[in-house]
Amino acid sequence: MQGRKVILVCNLKPANMRGIKSCAMVLAASPRLAEGEDPHAGVVELVEPPADAEVGERVFFESYAEGKPQEMLNSKQKVMEMIQPGFYTTEELDVAFDGGVVFTGGDGEVHDSKLNKGKGRLVTERGGLCKVKTLKGALVR
Repeated sequence: MQGRKVILVCNLKPANMRGIKSCAMVLAASPRLAEGEDPHAGVVELVEPPADAEVGERVFFESYAEGKPQEMLNSKQKVMEMIQPGFYTTEELDVAFDGGVVFTGGDGEVHDSKLNKGKGRLVTERGGLCKVKTLKGALVR
């Protein structure tokens, strides 16, 4: 990853991972797996900001830009675990979020309409798109 720009989630509670304190999570995409496939096999692609993005520039999903990010996500509420199933890559290789996947209870009913603002691509403050190189329809974690 040296010399590359990546997208980080920086407001997670620090955690020890393999004996090292981790203060951020790097976003990456991987193909959707068929049942029984090894989740550790296969390709992983880092989510990349546009080439002209500034280091430290805020990114957000379109339609979800209002307000300031929380200083630190409440780990007891498992916010990242709750919203991550809505992260995916499009046919155009954009990273996007589908609030409908997250904020419905599987019954088609929206359980938090305040938060369900539909789909939006991951963009920088200046409007650049965050992308992956080749993985269409992939999961982003």
